[in-house]
Amino acid sequence: MAKYLQVSFYTWRGIIKVIDLGDFSYGEWIVYNDSAPRYIVDVHTENESDRIINSMINKGIETFDSIISKINIKQGNKLHLANMPLFRFVKKEEYVELDLPPLPVGWLKNL
Repeated sequence: MAKYLQVSFYTWRGIIKVIDLGDFSYGEWIVYNDSAPRYIVDVHTENESDRIINSMINKGIETFDSIISKINIKQGNKLHLANMPLFRFVKKEEYVELDLPPLPVGWLKNL
């Protein structure tokens, strides 16, 4: 379990909760399914799925958005990254403990 900063925003569509990794989180993404965080990707770890993603991005084969899009098409999921609203007012910031697994390796090998 790791602690993440969860920020709640007032937006035009209502209250949105987003996990904020900070400005210096290069190569790290939180992947959402519907509106809940489900997976974490960190290309700096020795995890097999993260290494596969890192090699695809470094070779210029895929972008991270295209990887998520292809997984959605092949697996029938609705995965996405957090969309930070353009106009937002911070309601609350709190640390939450989440146990987020990496993306399944089987999804990445079938791309």
